[in-house]
Amino acid sequence: MAGGFLALAAVPPAGADQGTEGPTLYLTWENDALRGADRHFTQGGRILYMSGDEGPADWMRRLSGYVPTLGFDPEALKYGVEVGQEIYTPEDLDAVNVVPDDRPYAGWLYVSMLLQRRGRTATDIYAMETLRIDAGTVGKQSLAEGAQKVWHSRDPQGWDNQIKTEPGLILRYDRDYLFRWRNWGRCDFDILPGVDAALGNIDIHVGLRATARAGYNIPNRHEVPGRPTSTGWGAFGAYMFVTGGGKAVVHSIFLDGNTWQDSHSVERDPWVATLRSGVGLALGPFEVLASHHYVTREFATQKHSDSYGSVVLAIKF
Repeated sequence: MAGGFLALAAVPPAGADQGTEGPTLYLTWENDALRGADRHFTQGGRILYMSGDEGPADWMRRLSGYVPTLGFDPEALKYGVEVGQEIYTPEDLDAVNVVPDDRPYAGWLYVSMLLQRRGRTATDIYAMETLRIDAGTVGKQSLAEGAQKVWHSRDPQGWDNQIKTEPGLILRYDRDYLFRWRNWGRCDFDILPGVDAALGNIDIHVGLRATARAGYNIPNRHEVPGRPTSTGWGAFGAYMFVTGGGKAVVHSIFLDGNTWQDSHSVERDPWVATLRSGVGLALGPFEVLASHHYVTREFATQKHSDSYGSVVLAIKF
């Protein structure tokens, strides 16, 4: 039964399906405006450039060869560069002093280098893994205070209590698989189970997740065709998706406070669950995803679960 399921799920899709074998620019904006008030994860913004499959230099390909690939044969390789910022605040923005039972003010400004590999397993299932290094800073140099005041038109009174300046380094790993069905022409349904992990002074966690997507001509980032799929104006796709997951959190500087200095901290919850739902629209070289994120309580004295919205624009070259 299991072998039949895997064989069915791994049938390669036919024809052009909005793949991203070429260079792609991703613009991501995350904001808690859906709640009507700044609280906890307040805002995030990222700009990510991913090369085409032929993009990595020879030295990067040699480096990739030293990193073992477990369970699949890499057929495509990309590199990426990302710049991003995250902003965290307590619920009471009018309090001048530390709010002991709420999370600290904190910001994270970083740059990332990514190496992404795609291929197929022995049972012909598409797999994709990403190796990533984040380097940045928390504290005043994260520019979070100014960004919140500009983008949210608020003047929070407690930024003097934010986590102190500390350089940060995180090693991240992400892998997922694609189980895909195609029926009624170009109508698709797929499931993508995945795992992710982080290790560093900013974040240490291990997480599991699964995404289900249904729609017409769903973009396939996992595909490794012999020639690039079409991203011309005639290519169109629309779909809905939902992602559920959870992670075991060993350390988060945004809750535990500074590593080597005394700072405001709260008692972290070691288990956090997430639910994301949204829609995607692909039109030629552009793809837009709009989604809503739900996050369970992240620390012991947190009064409410959290939610925020996000928009991702992908521009394929």
